[in-house]
Amino acid sequence: MRVNLLAKRYAQAVFDLALETHKVQKIANDLKLVQTVLDENRELRKLMVNPILDASKKIKVLNALFSSHVDELSIRFLNLITRKGREDYLLVICVAFEDIFLEYKNIMRAEFISASPVNTAIKKAVIDKLAKITDKTVDLNEKVDPEIIGGYILRMEDYQIDGSIKNQLRKLRKNFAEN
Repeated sequence: MRVNLLAKRYAQAVFDLALETHKVQKIANDLKLVQTVLDENRELRKLMVNPILDASKKIKVLNALFSSHVDELSIRFLNLITRKGREDYLLVICVAFEDIFLEYKNIMRAEFISASPVNTAIKKAVIDKLAKITDKTVDLNEKVDPEIIGGYILRMEDYQIDGSIKNQLRKLRKNFAEN
């Protein structure tokens, strides 16, 4: 089974259970914490994919790390994933859950890359325009990349709008090379 499909199925299952028990926000926060800890701790990731350690030892580690910080439902979910031998995919499952949660909350993430920091008026105009187009609340992440020289790059979902000078120069170079 493909990893993304597997992750979506587990994430959807825990999301449905969280929705049923009215703990969606709490479980989202819990899985975000798990994702952050896994992202920042290489040793924990190595331990989780270690085939020599059996599931009971991995469950003890997860319980020791998270039981005092997360909801009972989240602990049971982490234990289930580990018992089923899917702990390798825990990070991907957390990301898939976050995607489902954002869709549920009608939030769209977007990334705005510019050559220099933009003022709040431009940022607000971009957020308002995207919100109007998509009918969603926009969570805009701003990045500064001097290598694009000028203009901007906007990424949202599966779309990218590249209005950077670097891209325009690349197109001109290609056009001149063809002619």
